[in-house]
Amino acid sequence: MGDAMDGLRKSWWLLAVRGVLALTFGLVAIFSRVTLGEVVLLFGLYVFLDGLGAIISALRSGVGVEASWPLLLEGAVSVVLGAIAWGSPHISPMLLYLIATWGIITGILEIVSTVRLPKPSTSQRCLALSGASSVLIGMLLLGLPAAGQASVVRLLGLYAFVFGALILVAAFRLRAGGGVVPSVVSRLAGGVGRP
Repeated sequence: MGDAMDGLRKSWWLLAVRGVLALTFGLVAIFSRVTLGEVVLLFGLYVFLDGLGAIISALRSGVGVEASWPLLLEGAVSVVLGAIAWGSPHISPMLLYLIATWGIITGILEIVSTVRLPKPSTSQRCLALSGASSVLIGMLLLGLPAAGQASVVRLLGLYAFVFGALILVAAFRLRAGGGVVPSVVSRLAGGVGRP
């Protein structure tokens, strides 16, 4: 499992790119005045690119499919949902359920990927929290099927912002190889001074 952590450290920048994509989508969804159809297209682009990033990270990890399958599956699910969102640029009940299911599936896979890594660290805690946030958004969307479209957009934006911030912290913790990140997220994730 040490090899998995080494592979993750080598690909820290892919994790950072995924974080920036999530933050960008989150900010656009929360603060811009784009139409709902445009937000769905942006969400589709975001999850498609995020899925490609996950697949590339898994393939570059050098640990083999048996160790990187959760990340590969997460990437594949995201790429498929991104393509579906591009084919259906409005929030229908079916697309909402697909997004909710995507959140739950990818969140569980993110948590599984994190649990499989050796020795707990701040970067792992951030990755686990990002997985938990994915599961939470999925559950919220399933539990609020009658929510207004504007509420769904803002909720997705808030999720993407939190998810992006968490994986950006994890990426830079991995890059630093254990350097201290004096931030609230690091403290919430379980301690300053651990990689």
